[in-house]
Amino acid sequence: MGAIDDRYSYNRFGSKGQRVGQAVLDILSVPQPVQTVGDVLDSFGADFAKKMEEVINSGMKIYSPPFYVFVLTKKEFWADNVLRNYFIARQTPPYAFEMMGKYSNYTKTLYMVDGNQGNVRVLWSLPSYVDCVSIAKRPDSFDPELVKWVENCFRRKLDKDSYSWDWDVWQ
Repeated sequence: MGAIDDRYSYNRFGSKGQRVGQAVLDILSVPQPVQTVGDVLDSFGADFAKKMEEVINSGMKIYSPPFYVFVLTKKEFWADNVLRNYFIARQTPPYAFEMMGKYSNYTKTLYMVDGNQGNVRVLWSLPSYVDCVSIAKRPDSFDPELVKWVENCFRRKLDKDSYSWDWDVWQ
């Protein structure tokens, strides 16, 4: 093992491992190449689609249709251009208002899936709480569907035990 690798390894009290924090610090201490928003989104899209397909395939083995995929997306504040997605397959949908409280700094998106028919539908997508406040202050500056999702979240109209394929946010 080389000298650089030794900085990231530890052997303490009989437990061996790697120091992730030191690696991150080393990476962030040197200038990073400039990335455009397009570069980040291009990479993000391919990874997102691959992971979503994996979660749907595994969900089809566990849940009866329709089932739901809840995706939490978070921008990491400690690094530029780092977005993380957490995919959670579920038999029932989460309540949007409750998720807003638990995951206030995440974008929360709910998909309904019928793998037998090949259908996937976005039911709602809610930004962080701070972004929701901005949307509420200037609703005319945002997409009408996003505004309606945010309004319905805080009116608890997205807190459902199930959705139908013909459900509409405008109802």
